[in-house]
Amino acid sequence: MRRMGYNDGSSGLASPAPPVTQSVRSKGPTTMSTITSFRGDGAGGNGAHAQAAPASAWRRLWDWMDRPDTAALHALLSGAVWFFVFASVALVMSNELVQPELFGGIPYMVFSRLRPAHVLGMIFGFLGTSFYGAWYFLVPRLCRAPLRTNRAANLVIFFWNLGILLGSVALMNGDTHGKEYAEYPWYVAWALEILLAVNASIIYGTIAARREPKLYVSLWYIGGTVIWIMILIAVGMIIWRPFTMYQTLPDGQWHYIWTAWGATPRLPSNIDTTSFQWTGSLTGLNDAVWNWFHGHNVLGLYVTTGGLAIVYYLVPKISKRPLYSHTLSLIGFWSIALLYTNTGQHHLLQAPIPNWLKVVAIIGSISLIVPVFSFITNLFMTMRGAWGLMLQNISLRFLLTGAFFYLAVSFQGCVQSLMTVNRFIHFTQWTVAHAHLALLGAFGFIAMGAMMYMVPQIVRRPLWSLNLADAQYWLILLGITGYFWSITVAGLVQSSDMISIGAQWLKFYPVVKPYFVMRSWFGGMIWIGVIMQLVNLYMTVRAPAPDAAARRRMAIADLQELAPGDMDERAALAD
Repeated sequence: MRRMGYNDGSSGLASPAPPVTQSVRSKGPTTMSTITSFRGDGAGGNGAHAQAAPASAWRRLWDWMDRPDTAALHALLSGAVWFFVFASVALVMSNELVQPELFGGIPYMVFSRLRPAHVLGMIFGFLGTSFYGAWYFLVPRLCRAPLRTNRAANLVIFFWNLGILLGSVALMNGDTHGKEYAEYPWYVAWALEILLAVNASIIYGTIAARREPKLYVSLWYIGGTVIWIMILIAVGMIIWRPFTMYQTLPDGQWHYIWTAWGATPRLPSNIDTTSFQWTGSLTGLNDAVWNWFHGHNVLGLYVTTGGLAIVYYLVPKISKRPLYSHTLSLIGFWSIALLYTNTGQHHLLQAPIPNWLKVVAIIGSISLIVPVFSFITNLFMTMRGAWGLMLQNISLRFLLTGAFFYLAVSFQGCVQSLMTVNRFIHFTQWTVAHAHLALLGAFGFIAMGAMMYMVPQIVRRPLWSLNLADAQYWLILLGITGYFWSITVAGLVQSSDMISIGAQWLKFYPVVKPYFVMRSWFGGMIWIGVIMQLVNLYMTVRAPAPDAAARRRMAIADLQELAPGDMDERAALAD
């Protein structure tokens, strides 16, 4: 199959070339000043026997950032590192549930500070960064145009990683927005919002410059995701008043001490100005409603849509089978776009919000079976008669396992949104199990499958160890399965005790503690698997590139097909 051509007709992932050639390939029309900057004779390369002066380290880094797929590699490897970091945080937290005084003397290691750092780190650090890398890999291939631009994308990933680090440190030091799934302080949220806007301009700039007239379904999902997440971050973390302080007096009234939006009010004489709090633009139930609009849609319109875009690209590509139905894939896209926004309030079914809002949330949650079954039907029909490929291709195994988990967690979500079920399992470990099945079981496996496929493609080397990848798969699969069921049972035990005898947490903690011990064991298995992946990817990047004879001997067929060919893509676009 013909490989995708960039501006000069060469492969976007060609073997390393001299700096002049690489610069031209990565950006198309290149100014003479760019070309002559690599020369040492100051004459634009006209001196036949001139000696090239060695480029500085910064210059070499700047040139490297302009090469095709460097941003994708940068993001995928960063995602693998964040996976290890926040899986390590999770392991500490699970042990604290078994031994509550494990880090009692260290303020930034207490559970209440580690938990938001872990949750947001897994969503935006591991999954988010990995998805950006996958998008930077597949968007140029589906558009048959270079990324606009590789340098900008590399800078986005660099500052995104810096923002995740800063946000995690802030949370561990107690600087928090204080709203679930939106805990990052305002200065981190603003920085992430700006980076998301730049990321959207990169994606849409590439789509606008495409040479492929048709839009494959992955581009629909990615195009929607990069806009939706900007709106969600604004709603959940930014649209509030960061410079307003208040104090609650014994009479229950709020008195503003200072505000950036108007004159300082005259303060009552009994206000202690040394004690104040930050306030948001909304309070009480209004704040809770908008918070869960943000929180639940981060999963549905960021993690879900971003991950499904990867599956829609990689499964037909790896299996070499056309997508069963492009129309069915678009039904899934538009139904998830229209239905998911109404579901967040099913987290508040036991709160005194308006009943009509509860009804809308329940109906929307049950209706999500439409996009789920359209995706699963499309995927299963694409793979019909070829399921044996799961045993042969480790990336495909990760991707399809993630799809199975996505079906399971979506069915569970529909059921637990019903009022009677929600009343029984809310505020228990059941919901924790559900969240882990979604983020790690479904989309964590999809992200790992993308890394296993794309990193070897980018560096033109086979995966360092298939045996290590296979061991990683089974360890994490067993770990997440055991983790899910142990804390699901713990949640049912909690709920039974709360409903039957009205027990409080300290009363039924001895009953659920054995399940927390199991949680730590299975979490340790996941952690070991994460380390295996990090080692495997690192050794893959560091290994010497195989020559043509070695590639033939090792039958690395995928490394010869770096992008969908004309026949392959047109078949995938047709019903």
